Amino acid sequence: MSFSQQVEDIKLNPEKVKKFTPYMEWKHGGPQGFEAWKSTNKMQYAKEMWYYSESFYVKRNHLATGVTLDESIIDISRFENQRSKTDEVIVTLPGYKDVLVLLPENKLIYKLN
Repeated sequence: MSFSQQVEDIKLNPEKVKKFTPYMEWKHGGPQGFEAWKSTNKMQYAKEMWYYSESFYVKRNHLATGVTLDESIIDISRFENQRSKTDEVIVTLPGYKDVLVLLPENKLIYKLN
């Protein structure tokens, strides 16, 4: 991400924002602390929310059996150690027919440290 990139340049899906806000709230002091942090850290908020909601996608029905994955239960940072520098990585979760696909590091606009 370039230093000149603006908050408006980071596209966030409102439905995904709603799903992944709990992770941001947990990380930034609960609902009240999060709102205060968000209002004074707009660019950091956009980058972190992008990471939690857009740095991966769910591939539906990848496996023949299992239940459908509700991606809102995913804290993607738990799988960061599996992310590749240049290739997408498939992560299977026991009991689910859907899989996570991690975008490669060279496609990320932000990565948690």
